[in-house]
Amino acid sequence: MKTNSCKEIDIFAKRLQEAGVANDSDWMAIVLFVRNLLARLSIYSDEKKSEIQREICDQLVTKDFSEEHLDAIIAMLDMYIMQNIGALEMEEALTQEKRTAALLLNEMDEMISTMHGANERQDYRLTTFQKETVEVIKDGTKKSHIVDKVRGMFQEIIEEFREEARVLNAKAEHFRLTADFDPLLTDLHNRRSLEAYLKSVEEEQAETPAPLAMMMIDVDHFKKVNDTYGHQAGDDVLRALARIINAHAIQYEGFAARYGGEELVIVMKGMDLAWATIKAEALRADVEQYDFRVRTNGQLADTSLNFTVSIGVSEWTEGATLGDLVGTADAALYRAKNTGRNRVCSAPE
Repeated sequence: MKTNSCKEIDIFAKRLQEAGVANDSDWMAIVLFVRNLLARLSIYSDEKKSEIQREICDQLVTKDFSEEHLDAIIAMLDMYIMQNIGALEMEEALTQEKRTAALLLNEMDEMISTMHGANERQDYRLTTFQKETVEVIKDGTKKSHIVDKVRGMFQEIIEEFREEARVLNAKAEHFRLTADFDPLLTDLHNRRSLEAYLKSVEEEQAETPAPLAMMMIDVDHFKKVNDTYGHQAGDDVLRALARIINAHAIQYEGFAARYGGEELVIVMKGMDLAWATIKAEALRADVEQYDFRVRTNGQLADTSLNFTVSIGVSEWTEGATLGDLVGTADAALYRAKNTGRNRVCSAPE
């Protein structure tokens, strides 16, 4: 049974014929999209689909078949698409934040429990040490014997406390890594850590301006990898890419991080646009030549899955913000993907 919106679209299709524009492919495309295709799209809820149909119907009933009105309707559809993409990205970011927060809470609880346990053990050990020391002094006949005995006991307790400190330091370091690094791509900093780093860099640039560049890196046809080989393979591709990026970033003390989804970044201090573009091209070539094997049930495939990346490069300019640095890198990345992928584009060009 057709909805009221679909019936209105059918009526409009007849009006197109009456107006003599039924053969206009652009107008018919609008009708077919709203009547036939929209209902099949899984990215929208039924409520959102009805809203889009109502909005378009309201525009169509005006019987304005001008080019300007067509552009306005297309712009409206484009707005709905971009709103949905933004909502999906926010949902993904929120899910990632919740996952990271849960990991941090678990790490913190474990660390606090360890510290409580360490304090209890140390209190008990010190009390025991005090009692044993008194007994040694009471039982001892020679001063040298007493000193040697107490010194040995004291050395034992120091070693025990040192081991406790080592365990706590290891847990503290693990907690720091959980807070600063991506839970999936452990070689890369997470978005929160990146934003904190960019803020500190911006303060440094305000005090003492210096060359600064950024790479924005995106896996080409990543959705196809997920659809063809599964999300586990997609995650493995991102992990492999993260290792390559980290290996490159270490060479020039770059700050490598996951920006979001399959978009990764490297922030490079002391590097201008020309030099950063050369580094980006070296990274792109290494990724292209990487021999990646899909893993299924723990077994590696016999054949390689070659994946590539597109990279946008930008540099900080005087008077700009770090937001401008990110924006121009993203624009350069968009240009790289629109001009064939598997390439490096710099901004401005």
